[in-house]
Amino acid sequence: MGETIAILFIFFLLLVFGMMFYIKVLGISLASQKEESIQIRAVDIAERASFLSELQCSEENIISEDCIDILKLDAANQIMQDNNEDYYDMLGFSDITVKEIYPSSNSWGLYNRVPASWKDKIPTHIPILLYNATEQKYAFGILTVAVYT
Repeated sequence: MGETIAILFIFFLLLVFGMMFYIKVLGISLASQKEESIQIRAVDIAERASFLSELQCSEENIISEDCIDILKLDAANQIMQDNNEDYYDMLGFSDITVKEIYPSSNSWGLYNRVPASWKDKIPTHIPILLYNATEQKYAFGILTVAVYT
């Protein structure tokens, strides 16, 4: 009878250690999946911001990739700030800015919606061309999309 109780005790002890190990591995896996989904969402919002039709360069109805028209940018700057709630479905809690690097240093804040309490900020920097249609000149810039979690 004592041997049976000892064997059952050891069996349940091993079972408890096995469950603790399994729960620990499951917790690490869930944290990894959560971090991955946050990164995917940040990339998705950055992609949406870089392809906003309100900003893209076009010439004779042909859209250029990775190019933002400065005239459209000036107009969209005020429109997006006035209609911040309308862009929330597409851009979520994020901060989108465009900064001209060369030949001058201008900056435009397009969209800014920060949650009341946030844990992490994931910035994504996208190199772009800025096209000035009045002077027909290009400039180098960076589109910065910071996503809040």
